[in-house]
Amino acid sequence: MIVLDRLTKRFGTTLAVDNLSLTVPNGSICALVGASGCGKSTTLRLINRLSEPDGGHVLIDGTDAASLAPVALRRRIGYVIQSIGLFPHWSIARNIGTVPELLGWPAHRVAQRVDELLDLVGLDPARYRSRRPHELSGGQQQRVGVARALAADPDLLLMDEPFGALDPVTRDGLQGALLDIQARTRKTVVIVTHDIDEAIRLASLIAVLDGGRLIQQGSPHELLARPANAFVEAFVGGPRRGLRLLQVTPVGERTRYGMGAEGVPIDAGATLDVALERMVTGNIDRIPVLDRATGRSGALSLTDIVAPDGALR
Repeated sequence: MIVLDRLTKRFGTTLAVDNLSLTVPNGSICALVGASGCGKSTTLRLINRLSEPDGGHVLIDGTDAASLAPVALRRRIGYVIQSIGLFPHWSIARNIGTVPELLGWPAHRVAQRVDELLDLVGLDPARYRSRRPHELSGGQQQRVGVARALAADPDLLLMDEPFGALDPVTRDGLQGALLDIQARTRKTVVIVTHDIDEAIRLASLIAVLDGGRLIQQGSPHELLARPANAFVEAFVGGPRRGLRLLQVTPVGERTRYGMGAEGVPIDAGATLDVALERMVTGNIDRIPVLDRATGRSGALSLTDIVAPDGALR
């Protein structure tokens, strides 16, 4: 869906994005992470041409973004920002229907799309379509922002730290909603975040940036298991890297198939942190495992997760 080819952007003498190349597969969630000022948000703005590159190219579904009219390009891309940016004097329905109206959709089709999207983001259309933004909580407003970004059914969704200003409970709920929406719509999503736990939870591809350069890219498991250097290792968790690795490692990778254990089996697709929690709360050191895809059964022991010296394997 997206190919960044040697992308470069300067602001005066500052090199904000430095020869960045990255491919984001269709239907995936890619997280751009790194310290403040590393070029994450600038990269996002280069994709939808809110900023123009000084070098390199952005290809969207095989087409060079520079060959498209900026406004027409942006209407094909959903964009969600931390400050949401809803029009305060408009109803929720009109806020969501902004781009479809600009595209000339008939009124009945816009109204139908608004109700579909309110349902999709977990807001009752009858209750919320006529309200104004100030009548909603911050989390509800952010849900409306996501709905507005999806209104014209774009294939690509860009999100610039969309949940950063929310409390932990609301943020957790919206992260879950985004995963659900992406699973149902198969949109390609590029999200900028400074929260590595958010990136690990949401993304199938994480790109770590530093000083405008791409330092490492890979799945959450790849980055946690094999960080490219000390910077990446520190950014993805340092001392907590092992604990985070449990969150992305399937139980099936450590299961001893053919062995038995008592109790209700855990699915082989569950992650090791879930298995470890079950052992700790149940005061047990072994649980049965069932791979529902193949029908194989086995067992996972505490020593398959934690070495005798207490270190995580």
